[in-house]
Amino acid sequence: MSSKNKTWTQNLAKSWGKWTPPDRPSPGEMKVYEDILKKILLKKKKPNVLVFGSTSEFRDLYAKYKLSCTVVDYRKENYEAMGTLMKRKKHKETLITKDWRTVSPKQKFDLIVGDFCINVLSKKDQPKFIKNISKMLKTDGLCMLKTFVRYDCERGDLAKALHFYRTKMKHRPILETVMAPMFKSAYDYKKEEGTFPGVWKNFLKLYKNKKMRKSELDYFEDLDIKNMSLKVYIPLFQDIIKVIEGNATLHGVRFGEEWFSSDVPILVIKK
Repeated sequence: MSSKNKTWTQNLAKSWGKWTPPDRPSPGEMKVYEDILKKILLKKKKPNVLVFGSTSEFRDLYAKYKLSCTVVDYRKENYEAMGTLMKRKKHKETLITKDWRTVSPKQKFDLIVGDFCINVLSKKDQPKFIKNISKMLKTDGLCMLKTFVRYDCERGDLAKALHFYRTKMKHRPILETVMAPMFKSAYDYKKEEGTFPGVWKNFLKLYKNKKMRKSELDYFEDLDIKNMSLKVYIPLFQDIIKVIEGNATLHGVRFGEEWFSSDVPILVIKK
């Protein structure tokens, strides 16, 4: 991203190890990506692969198959910070510090993957981004983007989500239950954007009204969400599908098969 319109912060990159799915790629989602990669490898021994952003799970996947990969991130610091979360040794990575909307590598790609790329770009940027993806793909190439979507304009009920977490999902990471309602509760449906400080304010209100526990508040404070300048776009599912179909080809929609997966489909794009 351009320095004038940053959608990621150094603090977020450093604290990323404390986040859990669905904010990071889940095991079920990674299986979807790996299954597609395996099919590509049946046809091509050394496909050209790329990662939008510096997501460690994707870089680990490419390293597992010893594939040279291109990483596109607007900050080298993000790339380095996320690299510390990798479980495998980097394998011939090339970093391009460019804007996803305008980056134009010399080579075309067989597989591009990205996590929440659509969500950290504004609504008006979507057509340009999708068009650029189309330009970067080979004729038979695929781009797979996990995307946080909504199916209505209802406001998220954080108190209800927290109660559900305590009574039914305590054995699971809190983000699985809270992620969708926490963003929807702070979402500006006119501007089509939400902010992390807005989410934090809602948490503080709940805590003041004794509807959020100190341990729960402490977890999100530890994630430093109150200081993140990141803006989040949550498209209606049907709207983002129309944008893709108007600027590239929708090849399909996949899901990670976790209980929360309907909120975060993997959109598969072709030229």
